Amino acid sequence: MKRVSITLMALRTLYQTLLDSDQARLRVIARQWDIELSTTRKTDMAAELMAAMASGDAVAQMLDQLKPDQRAALDDLLRHGGALPWAVFVRRAGEVRAIGPGRVEREELWRTPVSAGEALWNLGLVQRAFDDNEGHAVEMAFVPEDLMLYMPEPAPLEIPNPPVGTHPAHISPGDDTLADDLVNVWATLQRDRSADDVTPEALTPPELERRQLLEALSTERGWLKEGLDNRLHPSANEVLSWLKADPWTQWAALANVWVAGRTWNDLAHVATLRPDPVHGWPNDPLGTRQAFLKILTTCRSDTWYDLESFRAYVKAHATDFLRPDGNYNTWAPRDARTEAPLRGFDAWDMIEGALIDYLITCPLHWLGLVDLGSAAPAEPPTAFRLTDAGSAILHKTEAPSFAEPPAIRLLNGVELSVPRHCRYERFQLSRIADATGPPENDAFHYRLSPASLGRAKRQRIPLARIISFLQEATGGGALPANLQTALQRAYQGTGQAGLAHLWVLRVCDPQFLEIPAIAALIIRRIAPGIAAIREQDRTRACQILLQNGLLVDLDET
Repeated sequence: MKRVSITLMALRTLYQTLLDSDQARLRVIARQWDIELSTTRKTDMAAELMAAMASGDAVAQMLDQLKPDQRAALDDLLRHGGALPWAVFVRRAGEVRAIGPGRVEREELWRTPVSAGEALWNLGLVQRAFDDNEGHAVEMAFVPEDLMLYMPEPAPLEIPNPPVGTHPAHISPGDDTLADDLVNVWATLQRDRSADDVTPEALTPPELERRQLLEALSTERGWLKEGLDNRLHPSANEVLSWLKADPWTQWAALANVWVAGRTWNDLAHVATLRPDPVHGWPNDPLGTRQAFLKILTTCRSDTWYDLESFRAYVKAHATDFLRPDGNYNTWAPRDARTEAPLRGFDAWDMIEGALIDYLITCPLHWLGLVDLGSAAPAEPPTAFRLTDAGSAILHKTEAPSFAEPPAIRLLNGVELSVPRHCRYERFQLSRIADATGPPENDAFHYRLSPASLGRAKRQRIPLARIISFLQEATGGGALPANLQTALQRAYQGTGQAGLAHLWVLRVCDPQFLEIPAIAALIIRRIAPGIAAIREQDRTRACQILLQNGLLVDLDET
């Protein structure tokens, strides 16, 4: 069980709030407190009421007269420091009708309140005032401190733990592969290219969303900075500091940038929502995330929770994590499918509920803080649990440990196999070698080539430094003499060879090779009626020959 403590919030004094009321309301309050007013002048009436109400005996007597639901509503307000946004208060305590005080007095409506909230308002125990909340005014319901001083502290609120779910049939583990994607993005940007140039296979799906998150977090953390060319470039000292850290420090640093980040607005990335056309996304990204993570800390480590049940749990116990003012009518996102405005508390599941799903299944999972569970690999997630990393970040428990990664291996003379957690070496290799595809068996693969050595030379990386780095990365021994010679020739541009995928085109009559459109595709004539064309041109060649009355067999063996 989690206990909620009280924090005091000072708004207006009892006397100030009474001065803001008209005389009819003051008479209603006086009648219920059994106070005989000796004046009809409002300032004097307010002073007399304040003097009589703000005493231990008067407050105790009034509390004894409250009905159970009224006392419960007052205690709820006291547990929150004596103040809540008015919209939240009336949602919890019930409607306070907008009726003129004269009518309330004349028809004695204060005798038959429609809710606990209205009863507390009519009694003067709860007042209303606007409070500045980060630049905008929020109407608050509050207990004047003059009265709250004499009220006993209510028992701490017991919030139950979320309902435990069942173990799913299929698990998608949360891990630190986002840190590997981060290296791929940095490697692309340090070659004076944009993040759009990162090949999709170099990132873990969903590639675009993960890349956008990494760019935002890297910029906020200072790992990336905008250059004079208006492009993002790795900041050498900050990037190298991260790359040289141990795997857990890297993992935690990336996760904590998101946890404390102010620029990445998770709500704006919920696929089922579009921004309010007037207000955009007016929520506070950091405040929203921290309010959600606070309720997420009620989850135990290594325990599965159903997503649907957890959404209901948040709705019951952290309802206003997205809108702390409790007002569900000031701005309305659009439904991405229908463009219909989603306004009012009835839209909570479509907005807040959708945001909960996004937070758990996207950034929290991408950052390796939660595992996801589903009925089958192709099915959408229906459950989650905190990983060891998630528990370490949220519960401040012991961090997960990592085994020492195996050594980098030199394969086939020019290819290097780099284990996942050798991120410093992989980033440096990306400057002098070409990645050859997605990781396999927890290792990334790179190939040294004339093009990659030429790129290194343009970056003014000395050949001696390249050779010494390769020696260090592969265990400290000397590189094979033939490789050193090949590196020197490629670096100096005095020796290179090429190997390419080509298709051999054979035709029954050499005249077909003289067709201008076919001749433009030919790379090399091999013999009469036989020529080589590029692999990417084979479909075009088949179309041209068909237009000239010739069918083509494709032999892909």
